[in-house]
Amino acid sequence: MNGCDICPFVMSQQPGDSELLIQTEHWNAVLDKNQEYLGKSFVTLRKHKETLSELSSNEWSDLHTVMQKMEEAIEKAFAADVCNWSCLMNNAVAAHQPTHVHWHLHPRYLKGATFLGLLFPDPKWPRRREKVDNIVSEAIFNQIATKIRENI
Repeated sequence: MNGCDICPFVMSQQPGDSELLIQTEHWNAVLDKNQEYLGKSFVTLRKHKETLSELSSNEWSDLHTVMQKMEEAIEKAFAADVCNWSCLMNNAVAAHQPTHVHWHLHPRYLKGATFLGLLFPDPKWPRRREKVDNIVSEAIFNQIATKIRENI
């Protein structure tokens, strides 16, 4: 879709990409470069649609499967207490750009999480904290992605 910032990004994702966790006919699940919550990911529709009401029954069904796999993998990999999902698309609207259906997965940890000696605090539990940048090294990022993939 012309003017959509997400379309070129999602269409360029291929199996073997470091951030790609799951790719189905309809959805890509990718690990977010900003690990403000350990395992924070996006699940993005591979076809451009601007609203949830535009999704077909096959896209909804496939999304359900992807969500189940992602939650199970992150709970097994990092002992997340709960997985929160949001689908807001407010940034695109604020920037006067087309929206593109996608979900944010925020694993939450009652006592924070530790992975490879790094602490991923969750101090605002149970509320969502303000945006925090936690860009981990490429090596740590790849190990987080590998740990999730091992549990899918």
